[in-house]
Amino acid sequence: MMLIKPSLIAGSERRFKQAEFSPDALNRKLGDGPIEMTVEKMRLRQRQLLAETHDMRAAEIGLERIIQGNDLDSINYLVKGTAAARSVCRIQLRDSKSNLLGYGSGFLIGPGLLLTNHHVFGKPADAANSIADFNYELDVSGQERVPVRFRFEPGRFFYTNDRLDFSIVAVAPTSLSGHEELEDWGWLPLSGAPGKADPGEYLTIVQHPGGQMKQVCVRENKLLKYVGDFLWYNTDTTAGSSGSPAFNRFWQVVALHHSGVPRKDAQGRTLTKDGRVWKPSMDESSIDWIANEGIRISAIVADIKVAVGSHPLIKPVLDEEEPPIRQERAKAPVPAAVPAFGANAWVEQSLDGTSLVVPIRVPLPTFRKEIPFAPLTPLQGPSAGNGGAPNGGKPLIARPVALLPHISAKNGLPMEAVHIDQSTLKSRPGYKANFLGTGKFSVPLPKIPAALKPRVAMLKGSSKQSELKYFNYSVVMNKERGLAFFSCVNIDGGKQQDVGKREGDSWLRDPRIDEDAQIGDEFYRKQATFEADRSKNPFDRGHLVRRLDATWGDTVAAAKQHGDDSFHFTNCAPQFFSFNQGKQLWAGLEDYTRDVLLEGEEKGIVMNGPVFDGPDADGSDLPDPAGRPHKDPSFGGVRIPKYFWKILIRRNDDDDALKAAAFLMSQRKQVIEIDRIQEAGLLERMSEEDVSVFQVSIADLTKLTKLDFGNLADADSHEATSVGPRRIESYEDIRI
Repeated sequence: MMLIKPSLIAGSERRFKQAEFSPDALNRKLGDGPIEMTVEKMRLRQRQLLAETHDMRAAEIGLERIIQGNDLDSINYLVKGTAAARSVCRIQLRDSKSNLLGYGSGFLIGPGLLLTNHHVFGKPADAANSIADFNYELDVSGQERVPVRFRFEPGRFFYTNDRLDFSIVAVAPTSLSGHEELEDWGWLPLSGAPGKADPGEYLTIVQHPGGQMKQVCVRENKLLKYVGDFLWYNTDTTAGSSGSPAFNRFWQVVALHHSGVPRKDAQGRTLTKDGRVWKPSMDESSIDWIANEGIRISAIVADIKVAVGSHPLIKPVLDEEEPPIRQERAKAPVPAAVPAFGANAWVEQSLDGTSLVVPIRVPLPTFRKEIPFAPLTPLQGPSAGNGGAPNGGKPLIARPVALLPHISAKNGLPMEAVHIDQSTLKSRPGYKANFLGTGKFSVPLPKIPAALKPRVAMLKGSSKQSELKYFNYSVVMNKERGLAFFSCVNIDGGKQQDVGKREGDSWLRDPRIDEDAQIGDEFYRKQATFEADRSKNPFDRGHLVRRLDATWGDTVAAAKQHGDDSFHFTNCAPQFFSFNQGKQLWAGLEDYTRDVLLEGEEKGIVMNGPVFDGPDADGSDLPDPAGRPHKDPSFGGVRIPKYFWKILIRRNDDDDALKAAAFLMSQRKQVIEIDRIQEAGLLERMSEEDVSVFQVSIADLTKLTKLDFGNLADADSHEATSVGPRRIESYEDIRI
């Protein structure tokens, strides 16, 4: 995605033409030293170096090395560079609906203030929903650090200058997780003195090219020429580096990178690095740039001094206030007490709202006749009339403590970091039909009947391909409803990995299908699960394929990448927030599957999805599979499914056949009249109702969904068919 507008490049081309120089010729002329300096210029640079080093001898040696083009430096050059790079972040550009638009770079310049380009943040609204990712980089062992994310606060401070292409915006003092302070990332003081580098000197640029992890281009960016408020240099900075700082050899910020001049052919067409004609559909990183242009920091300082110099947040910037010395210290993790089962411990929550886990979660290994876990003591609460337990007095089964996910001591919720690289979507392997074996063990994706095929969302540019492949799972979308027909995942309990804690997540639309074929945050909105007024929108973004189910692979890094891929809106469905947070049976079923698969290192398959316009249950929870379709109720312009289904598949205990079990979850009582209830009473009415879980036959599920599940009907345990659908109120009610 091209962040730099053609008009911005045109302005750079105009200044480049007026400067009348050839980058290649000037580069050869400047060579690698010595640099020509007047006596006055040498004195100025020496004073600058003395102010920077506070050591006369060091200033003299530094000046000599600059003039001679000597690359030798003290070993602390690398340490200083690491400290300077800490203040540089990746910017996720997001619109008012939190859709990802692209990436940029930026860096802190004072307490709570960040500098980037005007073409990154042209107005306060551009920053309002965007996110600053600090620590998005590799550590010394080559492992990915856990990014720390901060929101912007343009309402507190925002200033922009179109001509100089820069913007300054306030950043929240505390991270989205609430665990880190922005002050810990320091800032880069800006000097208003001109001439902090001379033509022929090499600049260093710290950047997030194309939204990638933090990278550094060390002394490969030769400063060629000053032209008014701008400077020109050779560099390999690419798209996404907009807003990056350019440093001199003493790690002073010399310029704000912003644009460049592309190589063109005789017809004036922009060329790519491999000589092809560049097209707007290509990323700007493919352009063959002749030279890059940066805005001089001295020009930026002069402008803000006049325009907003009296603002209290700007004063420390103009005073060149130094950041506090950061004390490196190991932070010992605080052991978290294991919460009681059902105490919100297995809810996946983001700062944008609650991520409701899969609609049905029943253990695959319930094919075993015995479940060796002791029941919990019934919880005391409002439901004491039912024996103290919210499921009518029947005790639920505690999960093995050793298999509990990492729990935050602060709020009792699982916390793992989430990142999705959508640039590689085309290479995702997707769901594997032969995951459990070939032949009779093969489990293909459900087939959609001809009558429903016009509703299937096709991949852009294809009239036949509808399968959206992700890591370890696949989805086929209903474009009319903006929800999945089904989402199917392979689970390998033997390759589950502990991927650490999460500090927030971000859901993305899949660019491979039309935007209006998938419901996004324009419906779910941003809500803090426990604090927000949920009457405005009581529905959460509920995972179909749960993140933890897809979180497996040969390495921790691969497993994390696979699990994070579940945060696509194509794998999401609107489900009432209350049963997401507090229904003990439901939460237990969701997690119990993964726990025992992990314990036994088994393989399994989970298929799930919504029932569209399922028959009404006429006052009960379970619909007649042969009943007439009944239109789902609407809320906020979105039709909310009344039911969700799930099929669990694995090989049987004798390992000679498949075994399958189907389940249906009903939220009918909660949603059936949402389109007729007044807003004031909506939340109270919905909260009074509870979800119901049933074990059903795959044959009945076929009637409800109209999907063809192939050989799974033959693999059905048939326990449900002999006596009809079975209500699940405890694990004792499950029959395989």
